[in-house]
Amino acid sequence: MIVIQYTRGDPMFLANFNDGAYIFFSIIALAVTATLGYFLIRSVFRERAKFREEKTVLLEGLLSKSELTSAISGYIAKGSLETTFALIYVDIDKFTDIINAFGEKEAERALEKIAQNLSHVLPKRVQMARLTGDEFLVFLKGDYDRLQSLEVAKKLLEVVRTPIKIYSDTFVTPTACVAVCFYPKHGSSLKQLINSLKISIYLLKKKGGNDFMLYSEDINETEFENLAYYYQIKTAMKNKEFLLYYQPIINVDDGTLYGAEALLRWNHPEHGVLSPHQFINIMEQSGDIYWVGLWGIENLIKQYFEIKKDFPELELRLSLNLSPKQLIVLTLVADFLKILRKYRLQASNITLEIVEFALFERYDEIMVNIQKLKDVGFKIAIDGFGLDFATLAKLEKMPIDIIKLDRSFLSDTQESYMTEKFATLLVGFARNNQKVVISEGVENYEMLEKVSNFGINVVQGYYFGYPMSGDDLKSYIEGQSWKGKLLKEPEESVDKKK
Repeated sequence: MIVIQYTRGDPMFLANFNDGAYIFFSIIALAVTATLGYFLIRSVFRERAKFREEKTVLLEGLLSKSELTSAISGYIAKGSLETTFALIYVDIDKFTDIINAFGEKEAERALEKIAQNLSHVLPKRVQMARLTGDEFLVFLKGDYDRLQSLEVAKKLLEVVRTPIKIYSDTFVTPTACVAVCFYPKHGSSLKQLINSLKISIYLLKKKGGNDFMLYSEDINETEFENLAYYYQIKTAMKNKEFLLYYQPIINVDDGTLYGAEALLRWNHPEHGVLSPHQFINIMEQSGDIYWVGLWGIENLIKQYFEIKKDFPELELRLSLNLSPKQLIVLTLVADFLKILRKYRLQASNITLEIVEFALFERYDEIMVNIQKLKDVGFKIAIDGFGLDFATLAKLEKMPIDIIKLDRSFLSDTQESYMTEKFATLLVGFARNNQKVVISEGVENYEMLEKVSNFGINVVQGYYFGYPMSGDDLKSYIEGQSWKGKLLKEPEESVDKKK
């Protein structure tokens, strides 16, 4: 082996040293550049986030969120024991309806006009900022007493109702919830005051909106819990945490998949997948239930095309539930039509399930929308139909295509003679009037035999499948998982709630 040695004065040593130093310092330079680049990128993203938050500065007459919150916090810090002031929270009702109807750009222009109208009625030196989306905060310093602050709140509520021109011949008339609270009575910090205002807004939304309220300390603990869920739901809507599960519906006569019912779920970041009974009531009270209907039908259509892509020959029927509160919205049919046209799907491919009509409080208004939906082409199902001879007599006049029998129809508490008589009349009516009867809640083979003996051949329940994701539904269809349960009685039955 040959060993070559260099001395420090040797030119070869110096050349080798210089090369090593160059590489070393190059690595250092790259590391420094990468570090500087990292912090530069972070700075850019921070500035972009700040711009998104502060873009409301562009609305004439408004401060940014951070400017106003800093002003309020500074006022508290510099104040004395006698310091008082009022905060007013303005939350535009159902602003998502304007977004869905006219698009985000037009909705933003409408919001700018609303902000301008609010600014024009505010007294001098009163500050206002846009918080998030369609929410505004007004800061009235101690110069304004209780009555004067409430008068300002009333003026803000009134001016929100000013019609806003969207297009040359299209106007919208917004409404709002307006809440008022006072420092230090309703909170000793800005965070506490904002929470007090949010509770009031939640209660106003629960009552239908379009009103104002002074915060009260008498609000009970349940409302605090619901409020927390309310704002979690708002976040879930923005973060797309909701999803649809599908429960198969089987035609036992020919052994085919009749369709599937879409069921709403919330993929909660902390609690996992939640069923509707844990949150739907709050969405009903706040008005967010209408958003669910629009979101639901759009995602249902997307799933329809996903399944048809893999199973083009399948005659697919998907159904979606609508609540009475969704059905009282005047723009419901137009909004649904807009979504159908966007995806070029015929309304006849979708069934809208509606709870038993006799339960409706605003019957006439709801029936108008139901008839319009049917005229458009949607199939209409009456959901949760129970053992009720009085309602059975009214079925002929109802604009329905499908009757879904409630699970109580199959309960052991029903008298067998009455159940059999009712089923005979119902099946006879359905055959004579080209209606489909679906029996829900079939949870074991015994129940399947019972409904089959009644002449009901379309069934739904945990016996044939639990609610499943869209991907799992495609696997279910591919494997025709239901067919084995038509041939033999299983060893075990299931008993879970829908």
